[in-house]
Amino acid sequence: MDNLVDPEELVDTEENEVLKFQCNLCDTEVVHSMTQLLLHALATASVDYTTGDIFKSPSSVAVGMKTELAGYMIQRCEPLPESMDGHEVRSDQLIKASIWPTEFLSDLVDDFVTSKRNMMSHVSGFFSSESRLNKIKEFMQKLEMENLWAEDERKATTETILRNIDVKCTFHCPERFDMPEKLAEHKSQCKFRILNCTNDGCAVSCCAIHIEKHDSVCTFKLLPCEQLCEQHVMRCKMDKHCATVCPMKLINCPFYGVGCETAFAQCSLDRHCSGFLQTHLMYVVQVITRQGASVNDMDQRLQLLEKVQSLNELSGALDVRTLTLVTKEQESKINKLERDLKAQETKMKKLENDLRSRKA
Repeated sequence: MDNLVDPEELVDTEENEVLKFQCNLCDTEVVHSMTQLLLHALATASVDYTTGDIFKSPSSVAVGMKTELAGYMIQRCEPLPESMDGHEVRSDQLIKASIWPTEFLSDLVDDFVTSKRNMMSHVSGFFSSESRLNKIKEFMQKLEMENLWAEDERKATTETILRNIDVKCTFHCPERFDMPEKLAEHKSQCKFRILNCTNDGCAVSCCAIHIEKHDSVCTFKLLPCEQLCEQHVMRCKMDKHCATVCPMKLINCPFYGVGCETAFAQCSLDRHCSGFLQTHLMYVVQVITRQGASVNDMDQRLQLLEKVQSLNELSGALDVRTLTLVTKEQESKINKLERDLKAQETKMKKLENDLRSRKA
């Protein structure tokens, strides 16, 4: 009896022969994560396979292990059917592969690595040791440096795996065309095409579907000032701009020390000073008045000290030595009072100069 061919399969075959130009662009972020996962799997399997073997090293088995790993992954990731016998498949495997392809691949990697652990590794309890992790990390770096599994080769393997497991076409483009010109036109608009960040200074490239997400966090993005000045500033320099040169930065009044506690944008400094000139003058006069009272009070205290010196301490001196000590002590107090008085006079002159400069 002749084998019967499913009409739907025949139609699909004929359609693929006509539409032989396929896009096949993939989500580069997912592909990158999966390629790194494959490299880590190769390093781990090579280290675990040769643990305790004095005749073998990870480098000596890496080439063969790479071929075996790639074949294993592609075999385990044969195209998964969305339906079978007219019933939609709802298996956990299909769901996980369609939504979290990297996690799905990670499970397969664990299975492969487990199968390569030799008896010596199990007996020595090597898997939980820090030494094992360090060896895997070092050998992974060596693989990258020696380019034993080239990134382009890993990328091709990863894209094949992704196209097989991504039955919902979430992470790759399945579009086919009958002419190369139509394919080229499609690729220029495909959501998985590579775009360069347009922000000046940024070198990031990513899929069109991720460019908006990148733009929302790009440190080179020019943004309106957060304090609403007229300038546009890079996201990475916004904090410094707002804290230093921004015209809308809040500052205290120059007359804060004499009583004006108003805060305003630094671009409003001249307007504030000219608008509150009389208020500032009043504050300055009040300070000068208080300082004048302080000077008078110090004069009175000085006179009292002189009287005390002449009436009490000098009369109580029993000899020349005692008289000399008392005199020096009083002179020291008088010198300190004179210095304080000069300091107050200096402050008054500075305030008067500031006032004259404001009037000018």
